[in-house]
Amino acid sequence: MRRAVLLLALLAVPAAATTSPRSADQWYAQGRAQARAGQWTAAHAAYLQATTLNPTAANWRALADTRAQMRDYDGAVQAYTQAANLARARGDLNTARATDLIAARYRQDGQAYLLAPATFSPDPAPTCAARPARLEPAAGILLGRYADEQALTPAGTLRVDPRLGTPLAVSFRYFTLRASGRGEAFPTRWVRAARQAGMAVHIALEPGLPLRQITEQTLIPFAQAARASGTPIYLRFAGEFNDPANEWSRDPTLYRAKFRLVHDVMQRLAPNVALVWMPMSSRLDVIDRYYPGADAVDWVGLSVYATPFRNGNVRDSALNDSPLDALDVIYRRYACAHPIQISEFASSSRSGAQPATGYAAFAAAKLRELYWGAALKYPRVKNINWLDLNMLTSPYVQPRPVTRRNDYRLLDSPEKLAAFRELLTHPAFLARPGSGAALTPRALPTSVPGGTPHGGNLWIKTVEAAARVTLTLDGQPVPVGQTLPYAFTLPATLGPGAHSLTLSVQNRQGAVILTRTSAFNVQ
Repeated sequence: MRRAVLLLALLAVPAAATTSPRSADQWYAQGRAQARAGQWTAAHAAYLQATTLNPTAANWRALADTRAQMRDYDGAVQAYTQAANLARARGDLNTARATDLIAARYRQDGQAYLLAPATFSPDPAPTCAARPARLEPAAGILLGRYADEQALTPAGTLRVDPRLGTPLAVSFRYFTLRASGRGEAFPTRWVRAARQAGMAVHIALEPGLPLRQITEQTLIPFAQAARASGTPIYLRFAGEFNDPANEWSRDPTLYRAKFRLVHDVMQRLAPNVALVWMPMSSRLDVIDRYYPGADAVDWVGLSVYATPFRNGNVRDSALNDSPLDALDVIYRRYACAHPIQISEFASSSRSGAQPATGYAAFAAAKLRELYWGAALKYPRVKNINWLDLNMLTSPYVQPRPVTRRNDYRLLDSPEKLAAFRELLTHPAFLARPGSGAALTPRALPTSVPGGTPHGGNLWIKTVEAAARVTLTLDGQPVPVGQTLPYAFTLPATLGPGAHSLTLSVQNRQGAVILTRTSAFNVQ
């Protein structure tokens, strides 16, 4: 009887439980079943076997997803990158780009920077020979903010909001280019007010007529008025050309020709104008088709925003997205030839997709991430302009669904304003054009002069929120700030020889989520 019961029990066991998977597909199926059951360690082992036997993009992607669940973020990035590269190799660029974006969410970083005497920005890449461009400061980031005609007083001067306390280096607005004789040719009153306040201007010049109708005669009145203003002008012509909704996006060849025409006219008639070529942060795969050439572009710009949701979809959270991801693509591609302008940036403290929920802490954190990330990691970013508008009520965006609108106001958000005012105290950020930065952050060198204290900052990017940051110098604690830019000071008493600086980051549960050590010598 006992033997019969045992035999029946063995017969009742599924074959999958008594035989080990032999093929990659069988290992994948087992990993999928274990993942559904939340058995992540076992699922990881199964997917690893599947990938070893058959290293397809799908197998690498499953392995990456599992590593992300296990909080092995470095391993997840490595696996996502393998999946993206395989998709790219077979010509599936959409999948490759989507996978690259997922990988970026899990990429962690931690690096120390010291404040060093400012010189012209070093080469962004080892093979790059960067040259100063028109209206490019030698070092530092010009701070700018949106302020249109409504910011002018009845006397024609620019209002200085007491909450900010100072005009910034750059004033920013939109302006429409129209055919000769059909409206104002140049925003003379607004530019004059900015100049009186000691500011440069950034003008987003948008075609109010088809590109084919833009001629030299169309541009001459604007160029002549720009020169007469005597104001440094960053002119962004027909930006966000990679947005299919814009009329000027439809013919890349025509776009390039008209951009070159604008450059030639401004170079000849308005030498105080620097021409900015600016894509938006999505669809970056198409922008090379619109690039007019290094000789026709002074600055390369970018519009990028930080919002709680992608496209206003509450089921598609963007809370962990980094505004630096798109910047990194643009920087690597163009910073050798051009200074980089963040032509438009803002972070949302309230979304039309979820209006009852405030996101002020998120907005302040993304502000710090973009500005301090640019200052520490991207030395040829030389201007950032904040779009200070409430898109929930702004008349400029009423056709857009309310779910896709956001409150980007800077001065009306205490959290964002406090984070922005911190920038004004740091030498890397310029509140006046032409002032120059006395000190700028440079990655911790292998050799540091002794006998003097060295102020520094940390760049930290983690998947989970950083709840506690510690810094040790040769094993001894160093006081460090607890928000970006994590300020610290190396003491003047450091003796000559080898030293090590160790950064450690903990999450809210006290677990260490990032550790980085840098070695250097004191002369």
